[in-house]
Amino acid sequence: MQWQDEYSVGVAEIDDQHKRIADLFTLIDTAIESRAGWSDVFFKIEQLREHARFHFALEESLMRIHGYSKLAEHVAQHKHFLDKLDQLQMTTLSRQVTMTTLSYLSNWYMEHMKTLDRDFVRYIIDSGKVNLTHIPAA
Repeated sequence: MQWQDEYSVGVAEIDDQHKRIADLFTLIDTAIESRAGWSDVFFKIEQLREHARFHFALEESLMRIHGYSKLAEHVAQHKHFLDKLDQLQMTTLSRQVTMTTLSYLSNWYMEHMKTLDRDFVRYIIDSGKVNLTHIPAA
């Protein structure tokens, strides 16, 4: 998964965290393509899981602070992603992880950034409490 400007939400800290998640997907993708051992894939997924948990906690905190009305929906989406990531990680213990599974997660994450994350960032920017650090791609 390569970072593209269209994923930007316009807030540097959030975009930087999104870029790191994209980079971790790329590392996992490379490990799978090169047929790396299960432990290598497992620990790369663990890095992604930990970074995603940290990132989601930050987003959810911002949503709570700013009274975002779609918080429950967003939290449920984060939980779905983490659950799927946990399943993917457990798969490495018994069989080879496929690109199909990883593609599902990376595609889900791309759409999440472009829709739900943009919606919540737009909300906190419109509330006047957070400023854009740069203009996101259309």
